[in-house]
Amino acid sequence: MPVPKWPEVLNRLLPTDLCVLKSTHAASDFDSRFCAQDRHYRYRILVGPRDPFRERYAHRYGRPLDLDKMQEVARTLQGENDYRAFTEELPDHIENTRRTLYSIQVKAKADEVQIDVVGTAFLRGMMRRISGFLLEVGRGFRPASDAQLLLGPERDRLQWPVVLPAKGLCLMRIRYGRHPKDSRTTSL
Repeated sequence: MPVPKWPEVLNRLLPTDLCVLKSTHAASDFDSRFCAQDRHYRYRILVGPRDPFRERYAHRYGRPLDLDKMQEVARTLQGENDYRAFTEELPDHIENTRRTLYSIQVKAKADEVQIDVVGTAFLRGMMRRISGFLLEVGRGFRPASDAQLLLGPERDRLQWPVVLPAKGLCLMRIRYGRHPKDSRTTSL
């Protein structure tokens, strides 16, 4: 089948909440997971009144949050760190929990708070737990100083952040670059 025809065919089979916009030819050694340069996720928290049209796609908190505190703590979480405290139970074969987060932005848009995170890779549940941590800080239920403790060896002495529901999470973009290379075989 010709490459340009893939979106049309796939869109007939996919559920209505997914859409293929474009298709291109990829090299035979391309791996969608390991050739990615970075990923951009967004988590949405509704802070205004109930909205049945958006509650399927956002976590509803329904009260104001301290946006300044959330933004301050988000900067602390950026960089290369061990994010073990920001993941779910890991299988025994996963030992490396270090990841690089290039940017974490917390912004208000109308009656919702959007948390945008761009990083090299994410652990299972990591984005939802980071969002849960920022929500706890914004509610005043957790001190900002916990961020540094959760990124260090003291993490096991603290209660780990709550994992928010998946319905607020959306993968916004994956960047591969002009000549994608497998990160498992590329030396730093």
